[in-house]
Amino acid sequence: MAANKLNKKVTGVKSSTVAMFEGVFAAILGLGVAILYSLQSTITYTQETERLLGGMVFGVSVGIISMIVVPLVYFAIGWVIGYFHGFIFNVVAENSGGIVLRIEDQK
Repeated sequence: MAANKLNKKVTGVKSSTVAMFEGVFAAILGLGVAILYSLQSTITYTQETERLLGGMVFGVSVGIISMIVVPLVYFAIGWVIGYFHGFIFNVVAENSGGIVLRIEDQK
């Protein structure tokens, strides 16, 4: 038996949900950047002090701060950009007649 097919039209999205999605995605990217920065600063401080323990202490302390601050900054910037994307999507979708989705029931 064939599945029921139903077409639905999307004419807009909630801008804050797009903003939250892009903000969280940017925060995950920011965390990756912060981890790489932490590793780089640990290596740099270890080479400068010529002591492994001293380099790790200074590098990790800078890295921990960056792992908190950088994702928050990335989230804020991503949220603003996402809100703008949601607004632009709504303007375009409303003026172009929306986007038709085909939804099928599965068993």
